[in-house]
Amino acid sequence: MTARSKWIALALCAIILLAAGCSDSAPVLEKNLVRTETTSDKTKDPDAGKAQESMRITVYHATKDAMNLVPEIHVVDKNDNPARTAIALLAAEPIDKSLMRVMPVSAKLLSLKIQDGVAFANFSSNLRRFGGGSANEILLVAEIVNTLTEFPEIKSVQILIEGKKVETLGGHLDISEPLSRSEKIIKRTK
Repeated sequence: MTARSKWIALALCAIILLAAGCSDSAPVLEKNLVRTETTSDKTKDPDAGKAQESMRITVYHATKDAMNLVPEIHVVDKNDNPARTAIALLAAEPIDKSLMRVMPVSAKLLSLKIQDGVAFANFSSNLRRFGGGSANEILLVAEIVNTLTEFPEIKSVQILIEGKKVETLGGHLDISEPLSRSEKIIKRTK
């Protein structure tokens, strides 16, 4: 095969791959309902044949224009710490491709304690490594606060870094006190 033939074959493969990824129709998500599967070792689970209970968790991801948050509902296996599961879902890529993840992948939730309606969400210092300026800082804080306040026992959220209160994550938004839910930033889809 000549060099020219190799380039033509390579170009055709690239075009085919690009065309396969492009489609006018988006995957249909019934009212943003997404089934998030978790893996388990069924050989160690004595109840492997029984149906597992599930729960719905709503997390908020940012729109790509960085103007709003949109709720995304995940159905996950029922567990003892759904609020921690919700934060883990925030760190994952949204299912809806019109949304974006703002939380840094390297940010870790070190602990989560709920006391008198306040969730104390203690993150690693990597939470400060979000990309962007004031808009992304506001979206990140709003994602965390609105996601956690979806749980009825949580009325406000105190974000901590390495166990300490901080004034701000990036210099634009005061987080030194517990923050309440913000409905204004949420864009409801139909």
